[in-house]
Amino acid sequence: MAKHGLLGHWSRLPCWLVFCLLSSFLCNNVSAADFIYTVQPGDHPWNLAQRYLRHMALGAPLLALNHIPDDRRILPGTRLRIPQAWLKLETAQVRLLAAYGATSVQSGGNAAEHPAEPGAMLRAPARLRTGADGSATLQFADGSRVLMRRDSELLLRQTQASALGQTSLISIELMRGSLENQVTPLGNTGGRFEIRTPAATAAVRGTAFRLSFDSAAGVLRTEVLEGAVNVANRTGEATPQALQGNVSRTGAAPAPPVALLAAPNLDGLPARIERLPVDLPVAPLAGAVAYRTQVAPDARFEVVTSDETTLAARVRARELEDGSHVLRVRAIDAQGLEGLSAERALQVHARPAPPLLIEPAPDAVLTTARPRFRWTEGDPRLSYRLQLAAGDGAPAFVEPVDAQDVPRGTAQAGLDLPVGAYRWRVAAVDPQKGQGPWGDAQAFRRVLPGPDVAIAPVEEGRLILRWSAQPQAARYRFQIAREAAFGAPILDAETETPQYALQDLAPGIYQVRVQAIGADGFAGPWGAPQTFTVPEAPSPYWRALWLLIPALLMF
Repeated sequence: MAKHGLLGHWSRLPCWLVFCLLSSFLCNNVSAADFIYTVQPGDHPWNLAQRYLRHMALGAPLLALNHIPDDRRILPGTRLRIPQAWLKLETAQVRLLAAYGATSVQSGGNAAEHPAEPGAMLRAPARLRTGADGSATLQFADGSRVLMRRDSELLLRQTQASALGQTSLISIELMRGSLENQVTPLGNTGGRFEIRTPAATAAVRGTAFRLSFDSAAGVLRTEVLEGAVNVANRTGEATPQALQGNVSRTGAAPAPPVALLAAPNLDGLPARIERLPVDLPVAPLAGAVAYRTQVAPDARFEVVTSDETTLAARVRARELEDGSHVLRVRAIDAQGLEGLSAERALQVHARPAPPLLIEPAPDAVLTTARPRFRWTEGDPRLSYRLQLAAGDGAPAFVEPVDAQDVPRGTAQAGLDLPVGAYRWRVAAVDPQKGQGPWGDAQAFRRVLPGPDVAIAPVEEGRLILRWSAQPQAARYRFQIAREAAFGAPILDAETETPQYALQDLAPGIYQVRVQAIGADGFAGPWGAPQTFTVPEAPSPYWRALWLLIPALLMF
């Protein structure tokens, strides 16, 4: 009959295997990377070895290591030490937690590249790429997360985890771009999380850090927020601690760590944005040569919907959806290391965009008691809200003298206006979203007609279009076309003021759009196309009749 005791199991093993196991036992007996496993009812060394260890034969050394005399009786609650090297590791899948913009995945050596789908499960080896507007977040079996920023590419080389769920081996190769990493602390489990680049390898056992690899220059930048990161290559190593960073170059030893810049002050930023793109100043930070602005739908930052860098102390974001966002801003030092983040909530309400005002022209002088108002029209589904206020100051719209909701781009004052100064403004109203932001108010003056007032005739084909001024805009680009695609604009000009006088336009329907340009040349997105009409000129036939009137009066 076969023996069932401890010695019986050892006696059936080959000598070479017994030697290897004893050597493994002696090596791991003093290892700091031992797991502590609490025995559950029904556990014995052989089913533990089958479930969790590399070989069934490791059940006997497990008993010897923990001084358990009877392999058939281990009391529930007993705490067993298990060397990390004995644990069974299996390939673990990686979850693509979130993806935004141009992001692609290639799983396996010969698999075709395809768009990334949030929620997809990936298995190493797998390659991910993000485009100019892309971002993605990977979640590993141990809870660690990696955010890929725009214009990045990485290769998942190894993703393994033990059946006990207490260790993982994760290896990533960053070919280019930037990663923001939150690694679950591994303690003394012997796990490893490493990111390789040609310049150096960053290895951690639980920390929050960022990596940015410039593949063209061969430069790796490491920024540690929590814990520590060991950065090493063949020529040396460095270990930046929390709130430190360092630079590593291909073929050279990693540079010593330096302190990261503090978080910028965002107190002066508005909580609500009604004009896009966002381009607002912040207080400059000593030692900063550039600033990065990131925007995400929420504080988890699983995707980045806008990622902009500017040399000036500015917060910048291009296209943002209406709604709630979280803004994150960091200063960048002369070595290219990004400092600590400042975050704040941001509410965007920029749509539907206000129309461009046509008439009355800016600072016009009118004698009509009930003047006519005209503006451009956007989406046919939109209606418009007009407000008219007395006075020429900003508080004038607290109590408007006239307010109207109209379906088209024209309206007439609903009452006779006394002589004085006025301001008018228009907002677009979407049937589902409601009213968008108000456009900038435009001033005019109503006067009584008399001998002292000279009314200049309106020139045929002449219009003045005015639009809302953009904060910090240095100039505006202005296009007019016959079709909404603007494939062949009939006018493409720039102006430093938010208005433009149009001359000698033939009668007909036109499309107009405007783009704001900052002092540093930054061009925002085109505004939505608007429509306006140049009316037909009076018929020459009627002019000839007017010339006959004096002759008729002689009879």
